[in-house]
Amino acid sequence: MKQPSKGTNFETIKLLSQSLIRKLESQKMIAIIRENRNDLVDDLANFLVPFVYTQEDMENSVLESIGEKNEMLDELRLSGGEAYRTLKQTWLSKHGENEVDGLYFQEPVKYTAMRVIQYLFKADFVDEVFADDKTLEKALVSTIAGFRRSKLH
Repeated sequence: MKQPSKGTNFETIKLLSQSLIRKLESQKMIAIIRENRNDLVDDLANFLVPFVYTQEDMENSVLESIGEKNEMLDELRLSGGEAYRTLKQTWLSKHGENEVDGLYFQEPVKYTAMRVIQYLFKADFVDEVFADDKTLEKALVSTIAGFRRSKLH
């Protein structure tokens, strides 16, 4: 039985957002309004949701597919576990190419980094962006690629 804490969910995207903000701020690449740090983290996490799926998203999608495809699965004589594994593999083959610690990026990480850069220039809680796009991109990509929930605890 899997432990719930091992799966990823929206809170994991918030942890990633927090890591990104912390890295950029500590490297003096951005200035933020300190009182609004948590709002910035939440806002960035919500911005990332369409581009980053979690294990919870995968589980929900697979379970929903099992419900929709129950009749077809019965015809194939697949047990519940086999059906789950088959549909999970199908989901992973479609969405799992750019996976980082249980987060499934729906595009190469570099493109997600570029989206975050665009976000930073428009974000209400970012006071100033000091670094150029290339420097920001490099910092964001390395932070995302090195993201491990186990290092945060």
